[in-house]
Amino acid sequence: MSLVNTPTHIGTAKHTINVEIAGFDTDTVERVDINLRENEHDHVRFILAGISPLSVTDYIDTPVKVTVGVGYNNGFTFCGYINSIQPSHKVSSGRANGGLLQEAWVDCLGVSAKMRGRKNRVWPSVGENFTVLDMVSEMATDYGLSYACPSSAPVIPRKVQRGLSDWAILSKSCVESGLAVNLHGTELHVWDPYTALRYGAPSFTLQSVDTVGGPAIGNPGRILEFDGTFGSAHAYGDVNDESMAILDADGQLLTAYSTELLGSTGYGEAVSSGLTDVLSVEALSMADARRKLAASRAYSDAFVAKVSTTGVAGPVPGSVVDVEGFSGNFDGAWLVREMNMKFNDGNFVSEFGLSRSTTGKSYTGLEQLRAYRTPDDPKMVAGKAGTLEWRSTTRSEHVYASN
Repeated sequence: MSLVNTPTHIGTAKHTINVEIAGFDTDTVERVDINLRENEHDHVRFILAGISPLSVTDYIDTPVKVTVGVGYNNGFTFCGYINSIQPSHKVSSGRANGGLLQEAWVDCLGVSAKMRGRKNRVWPSVGENFTVLDMVSEMATDYGLSYACPSSAPVIPRKVQRGLSDWAILSKSCVESGLAVNLHGTELHVWDPYTALRYGAPSFTLQSVDTVGGPAIGNPGRILEFDGTFGSAHAYGDVNDESMAILDADGQLLTAYSTELLGSTGYGEAVSSGLTDVLSVEALSMADARRKLAASRAYSDAFVAKVSTTGVAGPVPGSVVDVEGFSGNFDGAWLVREMNMKFNDGNFVSEFGLSRSTTGKSYTGLEQLRAYRTPDDPKMVAGKAGTLEWRSTTRSEHVYASN
C-alpha cells in the first residue's frame, strides 16, 4: 500500500508511507505507529481493515517493510516480521470480505526479532575477556547483518549467557559498557551516549513555530509541544556526580570523579548537581574506573525533554537533533533516545525522547561521528526452515573511534 497524504490538519507535513507484507495484499492498511527506542526492538503497529478470518494465522513471522518519506530527502525504512495480530469485530460495522472481522491491529518487530531465542553459552568461547565489538561481530555473522560499533568498547570479563536471548545479552552488555544498541533494517548500530553530542552534528533541526512563522508550520520538524525537565533525578536516573575509589599497584587509595569526565568532553557547559554519590563498583585501574563512571553517566542526563513535532522521518536513537526557538538552556543539540512516528487519518506527527548533560550548542565543529550511515538495502532470502528472512546485502563492518 502506498499513500501520498496531503493533510487537512495544519500541523502535519505532506508525506508518503508504504507498507508491504510479503505475499499479502496491503491495500487496506490504515493507521500506522512506528516506535524506535535505544536498546529495544524496533516496533511497528498498523491497522489492517477487512481482514479475512481464514488468513489470520498465515501472517505470523511474515516479513514486513514500511517506508516513510517526507520532503527534503527525509525518510526512514523499517524491516521486520509480524509478531502478533489482533482481529476485532463490532456488530455495528457489518461484514468485511465475507466475514465478521472488520479490522485487525498488526504488531511487528524489527529484524532483531530473530535474535529472541533463549540460549545457554559462554562469552567468549575461548579466552577470559571480550568486548562488545567481539560480540557484535559474531552476532552479525550469525544473523547475516552489517554493523557499526565503536573501537573503544571496554573489556568485559567472561560472561555466562544463561537462558537469555542473543538480543538480551547484547543489549545488557552494551548498557554495562556505557553503550547503546539498535538494529535498524539489517544493520546493528552501537554508539556511546556519553560522547554522542561531542561528535554528532545534528541530523535535523526542530524549530518552534515562533521561530519560523505560522505559515511554515506544515513543514517537517515544527514543534507542536515541548515538555522539558531539569533536575537531579528523573526518568533517566539520578544525575548526581559520582566517584569511585581504587587501590593502585603501590597500595595508594585513588579516587576518580565523574566531574573530571564532564570537564574532558570539550563541548557545552557541564551541569553539576552539587552532590556526589560513591559507586559501590570494583575497578581494576584508574582507566577502568573512568570507563565505569562513564557507563553510569551515559544514562544519567540532567536535561530530558519530550517533544512533539510535525512529521519527521530520519533521526533515530543515537543521532542528534538541534532545538531552536526557546532562547535558553533548552536550545541547542540533543541526543535522540526515542523516536515515534504516528500516521492517522492523513496526518503525521513525530514524538521525540531527548536528553543531554550540558547546556549550549554542545557540538563544537569536530568531525561528525560516522556511527550512522545510509544503511544498505535489506533483501529477503530463504532461511533454514524455508521461510523468508531479512539479510544484509553488503555485510559491511564499520568500526569507528568514539573518543
